[in-house]
Amino acid sequence: MTPAEVAVLTTLTPDHTLTAAQIQQASALTTWRTRNALAQLESRGLIVPSHLRGRWRITPRGRSALAVKARRFR
Repeated sequence: MTPAEVAVLTTLTPDHTLTAAQIQQASALTTWRTRNALAQLESRGLIVPSHLRGRWRITPRGRSALAVKARRFR
């Protein structure tokens, strides 16, 4: 898991539903890094698009991955 992916998961924790722009602003990532992290996290089932168009939320699997991997980036 990359630092950008950890930043995105941290931003979505505990139960935020945010747009890519909100995630980018909160995690201080570039647009490209944010969108790349979102695509990678979605492909692994760690985040899912919400019912509201253009918003993302973390999955239980994403919470577990963050709990394990985030320690490495602190």
